[in-house]
Amino acid sequence: MEVSDLILADYAAANEGGKFTLVGAGFTKISTKKIPCVHPMMFLLVRLKVTIADKGKNKVDIKIIGNKGTIFRAECDVDVSDNHKDEEHLPLPIRINNLKFEHAGDYTIDVMINGQSKSSQALTIVQINQPVGK
Repeated sequence: MEVSDLILADYAAANEGGKFTLVGAGFTKISTKKIPCVHPMMFLLVRLKVTIADKGKNKVDIKIIGNKGTIFRAECDVDVSDNHKDEEHLPLPIRINNLKFEHAGDYTIDVMINGQSKSSQALTIVQINQPVGK
């Protein structure tokens, strides 16, 4: 099992057939006026490439990590059936509410499958300054 896509978005959804919808997708930076900040809602779409070699239960572990440790974690099991034949791409949209960022700077989104690191992406939090007198 591999990660074919790892995308942050304002909204993500998927259906049983593997089609997915993304809105406001592809950001890697969040700007804020104050730190710490809370981002009210975002979605992470993880799309998995699955083949017959992945038959059985597979553990997927997703983390967002800052310089002081993990600030978000999601885990799930993906069961691949015996009758699975061809390569398939399974979208997993994950809704993240009220994620608190304690500091500006770099964070990493990591995806591990069965204990092995499969994909990572950077997310940067930038503090913007307000003009003086405003």
